[in-house]
Amino acid sequence: MRQKQEHDRQHREHDQHHSVVNGAMKDHERLLAQEVKEKPNRHHDHEHDQRDRMPEEAEEEYEEEDYGVIHTEVGGVFTETPDEISKAGRQSEGVEVEHELPWAASGETFPDARFGPREAKEKKEDCLKTKAMEGKHKFLHGTLEATIFHASPYTPSFPFNCICANGKPAYVTLKIDNKKVAKTTQERDRVWNQTFQILCAHPPDSTITITLKTSCSVLGKFHIEAHQILNEASLINGFFPLAPENGKPRPELKLRFLLWFKPAELEPTWGKILSAGDFQGQRNATFPQRSNSHVTFYQDAHHCSTFQPPFSHCGTPRRLWEDVYKAIEGAKHLIYIAGWSFNPKMVLVRDPQTEIPHARGVKLGELLKRKAEEGVAVRIMLWDDETSLPIIKNKGIMRTHDEDALAHFSHSKVACRLCPRLHNKFPTLFSHHQKTITVDIKAKNGLNDREIMSFIGGVDLCDGRYDTEQHSLFHTLNTESHCFDFYQTNISGANLQKGGPREPWHDAHACITGEAAWDVLTNFEQRWTKQCDPSLLVPTSTLTNLIHQTYSSNPSERSWKVQVFRSIDHVSASQLFGNFTVEQSIHEAYVEAIRRADKFIYIENQYFIGGCHLWENDQHCGCRNLIPIEIALKVVSKIKAKERFAVYIVIPMWPEGVPESESVQDILHWTRETMKMMYRLIGEGIKESGQAGHPRDYLNFFCLANREIESKGEYVPPYSPHPASHYWYAQKHRRFMVYVHSKLMIVDDAYILIGSANINQRSMDGHRDTEIAIGCYRTRKDDEDQSEMEDGDIHAYRMSLWYEHTAGRGEEELFEEPESLECVQRIRSIGDEMWKIYSGEEVADMEGVHLLTYPVCVKEDGEVEDAVDGVGGHFPDTKTPVKGKRSKVLPPIFTT
Repeated sequence: MRQKQEHDRQHREHDQHHSVVNGAMKDHERLLAQEVKEKPNRHHDHEHDQRDRMPEEAEEEYEEEDYGVIHTEVGGVFTETPDEISKAGRQSEGVEVEHELPWAASGETFPDARFGPREAKEKKEDCLKTKAMEGKHKFLHGTLEATIFHASPYTPSFPFNCICANGKPAYVTLKIDNKKVAKTTQERDRVWNQTFQILCAHPPDSTITITLKTSCSVLGKFHIEAHQILNEASLINGFFPLAPENGKPRPELKLRFLLWFKPAELEPTWGKILSAGDFQGQRNATFPQRSNSHVTFYQDAHHCSTFQPPFSHCGTPRRLWEDVYKAIEGAKHLIYIAGWSFNPKMVLVRDPQTEIPHARGVKLGELLKRKAEEGVAVRIMLWDDETSLPIIKNKGIMRTHDEDALAHFSHSKVACRLCPRLHNKFPTLFSHHQKTITVDIKAKNGLNDREIMSFIGGVDLCDGRYDTEQHSLFHTLNTESHCFDFYQTNISGANLQKGGPREPWHDAHACITGEAAWDVLTNFEQRWTKQCDPSLLVPTSTLTNLIHQTYSSNPSERSWKVQVFRSIDHVSASQLFGNFTVEQSIHEAYVEAIRRADKFIYIENQYFIGGCHLWENDQHCGCRNLIPIEIALKVVSKIKAKERFAVYIVIPMWPEGVPESESVQDILHWTRETMKMMYRLIGEGIKESGQAGHPRDYLNFFCLANREIESKGEYVPPYSPHPASHYWYAQKHRRFMVYVHSKLMIVDDAYILIGSANINQRSMDGHRDTEIAIGCYRTRKDDEDQSEMEDGDIHAYRMSLWYEHTAGRGEEELFEEPESLECVQRIRSIGDEMWKIYSGEEVADMEGVHLLTYPVCVKEDGEVEDAVDGVGGHFPDTKTPVKGKRSKVLPPIFTT
């Protein structure tokens, strides 16, 4: 009896497996037939015929690849060796599809050479959980693991077997709805054994296409619909026949691959994973997660002595630029600066109440020259803005002072180098956007040792960045703070002689010591080695008193886990992880952090654009990062689970620049499309749940601004702006936005990401702008529970930011639970009230409260429209529509 039951069970599982495979094959054949219907029938029987023409989808000149992919090299995922796999492929004949029995269906342990028994068991359990969730997914939302093993060998017929015995090197691409998400290396023997972890947030009717290619032809394709993986099994594994672009599957051309889908809902929350102490960080970043590190957070460039948030862990006012000055002044071995913009004439210390009065008035360039004369290796690596031309005294579109800096240090011991952002050895309009300062400082161990300190974030040492929590528009124009540093790039012709408003600047930064600070140093060395003279770098291994650890009398100060992430490619840095040609670990870190969120997400960023494949318009603009979609889907999952969740996103009113310009209008358009997509998904989620609620109960966008009444002794400009201009109205109404330059995300007050990366495609792609960021959290002590961790430094930093934005309006108790509806409503009411004050005709002082609701109207179903009150769909004092407008001139690759 037992044997018969076992036989019946195996028979059922065998039938189930083949129904999955047959379903995939039927989908493949149906999609193939559809392709044939849509194209002329030009059937080719042999590979050498395929090589005589270019593929239907020509590769772009600027090819962006592997987006949203974690790529690993494996030495054979199954128990066979690569040689055995290759041999098996060479022996296979006929049209029958060869399969491995899906381990999730059979209950067998997955025979994966990368995993031990425990890991294999966990993977098996994950897949069983996936099957238990069948039918619950509206989206292909999670991680798709794709392993490409090998393809049938090249077997040309006479006379091509004499001319080209081995064939051209071949590679495999994987696309979701015609967007490439993975690409193997090129191998002549067609054996790859490469695994990709593909981050997915796509509708269930999406099509996954696996294509075998050479450099000049498409050899064959295989199509799978996303619902195959969602509804029938989480694993598809086999040796599948490929079909030419317009023909039937060819038995002699096969590809062996495995697809395994893991839903995002299986990711443990931050509370669970951190309390368990088993989070190991992103596994495919160049730099691993480090322990024995310390992190200090900053907001803005300087804090006045009166800024005292009434929360634990906030400490005394933090002054980034003064701390940078002290770090540079105290360096003995090295000062490494990587920047997007750098002005050697900047003065770092401007506060009359400073603790270092001898530093007041000292220009940054002179300080660095002095340190170089003392024997310190001062190395400055700046982005070379190709539009700045010193011969004709053109400052460049971005006014980064790159040529000024080069000239300033040209006859000194400071090594300053300008590095263009290259692609195929040619400069591009993309930039090196990393901003880091690394120095050696005295270690706190009481000995003569030195340790490394690194600053990271929006650290541009240039015009307009010096600001305090007050974000004044007019009051500081005749003070030491801004009388020599008037900055206003959003108004044409603005200058100090015509008066304010200046452009206030809000930013976020971090300072790291310990092991992670060395990774920031290594990033600088890798970039310098790639584009500059490596002999100018300090051989740190020869400095015997330079230690890797950080010391403190307080053990909790060393209880940070920190990982350095990047967006970068092999053109800009040496020694990327594994066989990477591009690193996108910042994007991967954002997605993972969002998927593990349990209570709330708080974001400040200069841009917020992404998820174009779910937009109503412009789905093919190339802005494919998943961050906005992941946030919306997280909210929807919490609505369905009847759990509270809140998202707060702070962005500028408009991106920096003249608001009527093509580029600004374009970016505003992308931003509106992103908002519409997110609110639509959330509105649908509320409707499907049958619960009462509004999308803004969960997701809210804000911006920062200021409005000041005239004060006694205020600077009076000798000239006036042109009447009825933007400048004239802004001066008359005494108002302007506070520019948000921060790049941070806080999740559950337990985990923070902070760095140089904006939330757009340029920053997340890896092939576009180079970026750097850190993800960090504090580890739990033996006598400390999770709630105490969430009341620590990250919590204090968020509360300090909210204290600045709301001028400490006495809402500390509500702010302690940001996920609560009461907190959402209170923050929103502050924003709504401030928007009325800001946009009204009467000049009124905002009294230090800078938080405004972003001017859009969101309906119950998630539809987004222009705000009905105040300004008729335009930003105050401008002719700029809040919803923006698609540029007819600029290609999306530059503005997304």
